[in-house]
Amino acid sequence: MRRLAIPIVLSAIAALAAAACAGETEVVEKIVEVPVVEEKIVEVEVEKVVEVETEKVVEVEVERIVEIEVEKEKILVATPTPDVGTTGPQFGGDLRIVSQGSISTLDPVFSLFYVVNAVASQIYEGLYGWDGNLEAQPRLAESFTTNADGTEYTFTLRSGIEFHDGSSFTSEDAIASINRWRDAGTPAAGIVRRFTDDDALQAVDDTTFTWTFDEPLGAVIFILGIPHGLMPMIPSEMAGTPFTEPTPQNIGTGAYRFVEWLQGDKVVLERHDEFEPRSESSTPGAYAGENIAYLDSLTFLEIPDEETKIAGLETGEWDVVDGAGLDFYARVSDNADLTVPLYKPGHRTNLLIPANAPFDETNARLAFQTGIDVANVMASLGPSELWTLCPAIFFCGTRWETDAGADEFYNLNDKAAARTMLADSGYDGETLVLLNPTDYSTITPTGFVVKSEMEALGFNVEMPGLDWATVVTRFGNPESFAVATSWDVHWNSTSPLEHEAIGSNFPVFPPPVPRLHELRKQFAQAITEPDKLRLVDELQVEFYRNVPALYLGVFYSIYPATSALKNFEVKAFPYYANSWLER
Repeated sequence: MRRLAIPIVLSAIAALAAAACAGETEVVEKIVEVPVVEEKIVEVEVEKVVEVETEKVVEVEVERIVEIEVEKEKILVATPTPDVGTTGPQFGGDLRIVSQGSISTLDPVFSLFYVVNAVASQIYEGLYGWDGNLEAQPRLAESFTTNADGTEYTFTLRSGIEFHDGSSFTSEDAIASINRWRDAGTPAAGIVRRFTDDDALQAVDDTTFTWTFDEPLGAVIFILGIPHGLMPMIPSEMAGTPFTEPTPQNIGTGAYRFVEWLQGDKVVLERHDEFEPRSESSTPGAYAGENIAYLDSLTFLEIPDEETKIAGLETGEWDVVDGAGLDFYARVSDNADLTVPLYKPGHRTNLLIPANAPFDETNARLAFQTGIDVANVMASLGPSELWTLCPAIFFCGTRWETDAGADEFYNLNDKAAARTMLADSGYDGETLVLLNPTDYSTITPTGFVVKSEMEALGFNVEMPGLDWATVVTRFGNPESFAVATSWDVHWNSTSPLEHEAIGSNFPVFPPPVPRLHELRKQFAQAITEPDKLRLVDELQVEFYRNVPALYLGVFYSIYPATSALKNFEVKAFPYYANSWLER
């Protein structure tokens, strides 16, 4: 395993000598054993040390050299000697993380849900990954080239990479992994399918393969780096599992490897000692660069009760609460033993609406959109400083923010108009099932308000009590419900390229809107910024006219953690490589 070399610093000598010369300081004799050190020295200035008892001046000079030898010497140290604290990363420690909800699988291709990806992103790597600026950088890929017209990419893989089971990562594995991902339900996969066929990927040798597209697709590298709906590189035998089934094993190349999953209780990962990080520098929370596993293990716990989650964090029973309820924000922010990262641009509360009666026709969807009070729903989540109204489907404060269509469609809260529209839709008063999990702090509160809002519009609503793991199993049968509370997040909706409600073939969503798909394809091929901005405006208006999902407001998820966890930020999912514990 690769370890960090932490240099021995002797620059404190002058300060200690100055303290000894102050006249009133008690002086004791201390022997400091300093071993021979090999180190690259950038620059050390001349220091002078005075032994008070003999008044002998000792001049120490270290020049710019590559190798130095420091002999054992006797020096005088002023007391009291301060405690030596940690000055940088350290290995060791077991990090205990409370999951946002119950975990149904560890396969991020089989399931796109956050709680799955939050664990899987520690196990698996993609060919590319996001850096601290949310831009794609190489991970398992070393480089790529394209042909003159941009229709063929040639990828070179990093050499010497091994899976957790010790087998080598080769082009065959990469091709099989891409094909399994391409056939699954992410919006980005849907784009790729439109530009490629089954023979698009071909191995050149063990570390080189080509990927051919029917038309130029400038978004290829961006798509390869998307963290949500990760394209995990797995052994080709595992990749032979249909995407409609979870893989039988959990073998990746990441900094942490799978150890144990007790469903309903915990998932345990441990540091993969053979993991070879890249050499590029990395920022906290980034997937690209030199990701080092300092922690011995990661344990993801399932704790359904929100109060219990926070109480256990406060007493040190666990270390991180992934996506805590927003109502706890003031409490955890006031605790000096905790740190509270926020994720911005944020998460967006939304309602998934399959194409069942009465929502099999647009008028009923528009009635729902016209009548709902968005602010009322968002207020159920917690303090107003942690949520906002935002009509931009690609999020406010971002490159693709627009208010196109907002005046006509967003947060109208016109219940009279909505009731009229609903009557015209042919809705006959049948009972509609609203799926709302009982154990998901950033979703559960919204369901009660949505139910009330729907009933105020004239819907007859039933909301069964189900945990998140059960709710997601119902998504596979869209005829079993009419509405589901959920959220999406900026990192899986940064542009039309990976936006779920525009491009996914996931069964929760209604039949594709052809115009949305055509605009999305044009965006993927657009070159100039003005063309892309125009297409984003058109996409947003078309989205609101068809209501493939009902978008509400944006909230800023919180990730309270022990202050002993260092170098911890949240760029997408909480990612624990490069973080360490000081305790």
